[in-house]
Amino acid sequence: MAIENYFIGKDKKEVFITVTVSTHGIAVTEIKLIINGSIYNKGASSNGAGLVSKTSLGFASQLDGGTIKIETDIVLTKIPKTAWGSCFENLQIHYYLEGGESNQKNPFELLPAEKKKSTSGETIIATKKINLLSR
Repeated sequence: MAIENYFIGKDKKEVFITVTVSTHGIAVTEIKLIINGSIYNKGASSNGAGLVSKTSLGFASQLDGGTIKIETDIVLTKIPKTAWGSCFENLQIHYYLEGGESNQKNPFELLPAEKKKSTSGETIIATKKINLLSR
């Protein structure tokens, strides 16, 4: 799985993330920041829709060389089993980053290789990793 890059710049600007999920299932999103082998919880959804509203990751000077890992688990229990395949295929997750260098890709999108489903197909697990780098 290729990890995408977000260039945070070298100044002391604060960097933010927002996550939106389009699914009919029940979604839970968690954001973790990994720096020098340490893992920091940076936010989680609390609404069953996987949405994480604008959340600070920290200041650019503290984030350089870090990676954010955003995991979204979606349970399709309340969806008819015949629609599970469609839910998997049509899943869209957008990751909006703010505070870094201008003219970058935004939002980042969930790529097909970044999602998998359980053996039964009832659960979808989406994992996005984005490196935070200064140039």
